[in-house]
Amino acid sequence: MKKLILSMIGVLLITLSACTTNQPIEYEEVNQDHMTLFTKQQSGNIGDVMPFYHDGVWHFFYLHDSAPKPGFHPWYRLSTTNFTEFEDHGEVIPVIHDTQSQELALGTGSVIEKDGVFYAFYTAHNGRLVPKEKFMLSISSDNMQTWTKQSLVIDPRTYGFDMYDFRDPHIVFIPELNQYYMLFTTRYLGRGAIGYLVSDDLLTWTKESNGIYFLNNTTTGTGQIDSNLECPTLWYFNGFWYMTFSDQWPSRQTHYIYKKNFSDEWIKPSMNRFDGKGLYAGKVGYSDTQMILGGWVSHNFNRTNEFGWGGNFIAHELKQNVNGTLYVDMVSSIREIISHPQLLKIEDTNISTAVTNKIEFTSISQYQYVTFNTLDGISIIEGYLDIRSIQGYFGIYFDYRDGEASYHYDFNLDAQIISFYRGHFTQRTTDRLYTTNTFYNTSNYLKFTLLFEEALDADGSIVTLYIDGQVAQTARMFSIEDTNFGFYGLNSNVTLHDLKKYK
Repeated sequence: MKKLILSMIGVLLITLSACTTNQPIEYEEVNQDHMTLFTKQQSGNIGDVMPFYHDGVWHFFYLHDSAPKPGFHPWYRLSTTNFTEFEDHGEVIPVIHDTQSQELALGTGSVIEKDGVFYAFYTAHNGRLVPKEKFMLSISSDNMQTWTKQSLVIDPRTYGFDMYDFRDPHIVFIPELNQYYMLFTTRYLGRGAIGYLVSDDLLTWTKESNGIYFLNNTTTGTGQIDSNLECPTLWYFNGFWYMTFSDQWPSRQTHYIYKKNFSDEWIKPSMNRFDGKGLYAGKVGYSDTQMILGGWVSHNFNRTNEFGWGGNFIAHELKQNVNGTLYVDMVSSIREIISHPQLLKIEDTNISTAVTNKIEFTSISQYQYVTFNTLDGISIIEGYLDIRSIQGYFGIYFDYRDGEASYHYDFNLDAQIISFYRGHFTQRTTDRLYTTNTFYNTSNYLKFTLLFEEALDADGSIVTLYIDGQVAQTARMFSIEDTNFGFYGLNSNVTLHDLKKYK
């Protein structure tokens, strides 16, 4: 009897499914007035970001960038629980507006909690002085609401470190040693280096050996070993130790290395960079279940003065593979909230068989293209690429009007590179190239996601392309409102499947 009932239920479900297959989809109107992803500061730019998780809330301390008065770059704080709504708490650690003060400008640091007290170690910077950088401390005993500067000063001369590159202190507790480590950016033997000091109580710091925790090198370091390693972070998560740093030149990207045990040698994975130049000075914060990479997208990105300092906030979630390697993904709460299906329709194409669920680009020596309807507000576009070959070009374009596009991502399968260009998708000159990232064709069938936030002011819209299980590529697009998007191919055998749009 039970089998018969189950069989009848199965038939009923099939019948209901058949009856509803051709029903029109009702797309929900979404109010996003209170939402932002790539948030910004109304009276200045967001500079280096210092993530810190505590009691269910993500806090992002950051350097506030505005015109010197004469001091500049005080610490401010953002907080969020869902990465679509942010509270800006304003200034938390001020500069001293005196050209002779060590604290004429503040630099990057980190926050750590011990016994209910929050310790913020920061860089005090004045280019007129020698040394130009020292470390100082501010503490809070009221859950980060107010901060009091302390008398502690860590001077590079005391420990024999470089007097011109001594910044970005990052504090982490090492359980194996029952000690706190302070990592920081410095130089050693003509190379970029990460120095370190140790402490039992966060107040008294000593140097071990030569004080160098990591020296830039060709095996586990960056492409140019004399490059400074800025904004280091070190943390333990689910069985592995990780360290990140950003190379000051030439690629200006955030790198990571990892190892199983604290005493092991570092391993540099094949995919060791999370994003292109669209995200700089990435630092990592973590909870028991989540790792967040926070950084900034330059307001001058893609302009003549490329990579002017400071811009919009940006965050990615880092996910862990079984072997300990990491990959970058959209923050999970963003994906959960931006989940309302939206109308997606083809506006223009020269592919006669193109439909939303399946678009085939073929190996012909003529550009094929398909343009979809407008992106506005905050949108997610996701789909699947079945890449059999790219002998010519394939990519994603934006703002296609009158036969021209304004910006585009380009996939180069042979070079394993994803690039972002300004201009029409037939134009790939060096002066139009703004950012690249390594792309690994680990499978012919790849999921991709576009995360887009429209800006109606001069700052421009921001878009991130995520390749599932791999990398991200963030870029900014200026002077575009109600932009459309689409795909192009030339001598490419690529099929686009199951394209969807959400708000």
